[in-house]
Amino acid sequence: MSRAVKRYVDFHQHEPKRVGDFHRDLVIPDRMVCIGDAVNILYRSDKKNPTTGTDEGWIDYIHDHKAGVRVHVPINDGYGKVAVVPASIRGASELTWLGHCLGFSFADDDGEHEAKGTKPLPELYTTANGKALLVIQDKRKLLALIWGGRLGVEPRGIVN
Repeated sequence: MSRAVKRYVDFHQHEPKRVGDFHRDLVIPDRMVCIGDAVNILYRSDKKNPTTGTDEGWIDYIHDHKAGVRVHVPINDGYGKVAVVPASIRGASELTWLGHCLGFSFADDDGEHEAKGTKPLPELYTTANGKALLVIQDKRKLLALIWGGRLGVEPRGIVN
């Protein structure tokens, strides 16, 4: 079992219905623009309740981030400080699907901002090591990349 599939099973508490490839246009660049501190991320997932193992259907979750987690966007899509994407993220050969991204909030010098997902909703993925979140549209375009601090994806959900 690949690391990405194992993370999927640990997170969702069930086997994936399918495993597939991304579009060849999907690129994780070596540099992105940091647009601010991550405040939260909202997502819809079909994961089973990690405490009880009960299938509760599709549930909307909100995860509040802690210090050190940052939101990054492609260089052409935002203004801010250019950041080098860690090699462990750039070189990811597999990603784990977490659910549909409903949106996220970030804070910069001008205050707090919200990015809302619109239909068709982008998808939320994590790297096989669980240290980054990727918001991807149609399996072909990276919209946002969130990493830093003690961010992680564990069986109970997104942490830090």
